[in-house]
Amino acid sequence: MLSALIFVTLPAISANVVVQKLTFERAKQQVQAVGNTEAIHSVMLYPAVGDRVTAVYFKPGDKVKKGQTLLELDSRRQKAALDEAKIKLADTQRILERLQQSQAKGAVPKSDVDDAKTVVELAKVTLTQAQTELEDRKVIAPLNGIMGLTDVEVGDRISELTAIASIDDTSDLYINFNAPESAISMLRNKSNITVFPWQSEKPIKAEIAYLDSRIDPQTRTLRVKAKLNNANQQFLPGMSFRVHIEVLGDNYAAIPEAALLWGATGPYVWTSVDNKATRVDVKIEQRLSGRLLVSGPLNKDDILVIEGVQRLRAQQALSFNTADTQE
Repeated sequence: MLSALIFVTLPAISANVVVQKLTFERAKQQVQAVGNTEAIHSVMLYPAVGDRVTAVYFKPGDKVKKGQTLLELDSRRQKAALDEAKIKLADTQRILERLQQSQAKGAVPKSDVDDAKTVVELAKVTLTQAQTELEDRKVIAPLNGIMGLTDVEVGDRISELTAIASIDDTSDLYINFNAPESAISMLRNKSNITVFPWQSEKPIKAEIAYLDSRIDPQTRTLRVKAKLNNANQQFLPGMSFRVHIEVLGDNYAAIPEAALLWGATGPYVWTSVDNKATRVDVKIEQRLSGRLLVSGPLNKDDILVIEGVQRLRAQQALSFNTADTQE
């Protein structure tokens, strides 16, 4: 008995899938640390000389301007010395003028005029010294800033080693923190930085200002200074901040987690080319909330299959609905 095999070609069945246009997104890396603030400019004030305090022109917390007088010491002797130096200079100048007139008439030798000129120059030096000694009796603000606490009062006798008060320019603040060794390349890219005051969840933008020149061999960390705008004087030196550093990396295809499949050679996705299923092998670069960043031979606006991927075969015809494009 003979039997015959009959082969029948069945029409290809198209797969009903959901698709969307492929979008790209930059990978993000984050480093978190704890930092403390310091004033961008800070000076501890000391007197140039020691003596009795006769006037204090500031209170703790006052905003002062550069060049403003903050404190005075007893300057009676210095004022008298300055007046004496002015009188002596005026006298030596009159003598020089008379000698020059007499020399013009041949009444005195030139050497007398030269000696008088030397006396005038020495008198000018004495006047400068007297002015400097009088100026040293005042403590002048070296910068714009806010005055700190002081224990110095009128009547106190202080020395050159007496700390009068601190003055801080807090219009900007530095946030000092230690970053792990692995973050060096991120920090060198002038990365954005987000900081959070210790008692707040409100994010604040800052920028990397300086990096140390070496890694601490004990902690394997790098000292970093970030600059924080503090024009409204909201923050004070010494406050703690949580530091979040975010660096944008390369562009990668962003796909929903449901669109990724695993095969013998690794992860892959399905795309639609001429309404036919095309397999594309990919590599996972970063996992984000609800989506993955992958690399592979993918291009912007490729048609990505995001639902109905489980039973697809290569070159299978597709009929599909279009999902809302993810931003």
